[in-house]
Amino acid sequence: MLGKLIFLSTVVCVIALLINIDYTAQYLNSKVLPTIYEVLPDFIIKNSNSSERQVEKIFSREDLLQYKGTNGGRVYLAVVGHVYDVTKGKKHYGPGGGYEFFAGIDGSKAYVTGEFNEKGLTDDISALSPSQIIGLEGWKSFYEKDYKFVGVVEGAFFDKDGSELPMMKEYRRKLDLGHQEKSLVEKDRQLFPPCNSEWSQADGGRVWCSTLSGGISRDWAGLPRMYYTAGNSKPRCACVRTTGPPSHDMNSETHKNRGDLDNPNLNVYPNCSPSSESCPLPQSS
Repeated sequence: MLGKLIFLSTVVCVIALLINIDYTAQYLNSKVLPTIYEVLPDFIIKNSNSSERQVEKIFSREDLLQYKGTNGGRVYLAVVGHVYDVTKGKKHYGPGGGYEFFAGIDGSKAYVTGEFNEKGLTDDISALSPSQIIGLEGWKSFYEKDYKFVGVVEGAFFDKDGSELPMMKEYRRKLDLGHQEKSLVEKDRQLFPPCNSEWSQADGGRVWCSTLSGGISRDWAGLPRMYYTAGNSKPRCACVRTTGPPSHDMNSETHKNRGDLDNPNLNVYPNCSPSSESCPLPQSS
C-alpha cells in the first residue's frame, strides 16, 4: 500500500508540471500526504528490527510473576527486559522443569554467570563484562528466534511506560565493545594461531604446530611458543612464523627474516629446543 501511495504521489507531481502546479500542491497537502503519514508509522513498525518494534504490553514485575506455568497457565520469562512466551517449552521452564527458576522474572545476569540463586537471578547486568554481554545477547537471540515476543517488563531496562532506561544504553555500549574485542581476538588468532595439543596420563601433555592448527588454514606451520597477552596472567600456546618480516611490520625491507621469533611476548617452552616443532608441557605444580 505504501508503495502505491508513493507511486501515486510521483505521478501527481509529474502531472503538476504539465497542468497546474498550484492546484496539484493543494491536492497533495489535503489528500495524498495525510494518507502517507497515517500509513507510514505502521509500515515502519512492521518492517523494523525487534529493538524498534511496537511494544505489545508493558509488564510490571508483579504482573510477570503470574506467568510461572502454575495451574496449567502460560509461562513467560524476560531477557534484557524483553518478555517471551515460552509455554511451548513448559517442560523446561514450567513447574518441575530444569529451568523453572527463569519463569516469571528477568534473570538476565544468571544466563552468563550460572548463578541460579537470588543473587544471580537479576536484571542488573552492570557488573558483566563485554564478552559476557555478547553471551547474553546470544541467549536473547535464541528466544527471539524460537519463542514469541509479548512485551517488555518494568525493571532495569524499561520504565513503567516502556521507555528505555540507562541500563539498556549501557547494554548496547558493552555489546558494541564486546564485538570490537572479539574482532581483535580473531585478528590475533590469525597472526598467532593456537597450537595443537594432547595429553595422556603416561606421557603428560605436549603442543605442536601444523598448517591447520587452531582451525586456521595457512601455508606455514610455525613453532610453538608461550604467548603472553595483555590482561591474561597465563600464556597460551601460539604457532609462530619463523621466516619473513615480523607481524607488527610486514612492509619492512630490513627485517632479519625471522618472522615473529624475536617478539618479546613469545617465549620458548621450558625443556624445549627453540627450533623444536613439538614441546612438552610444563608439569603442573
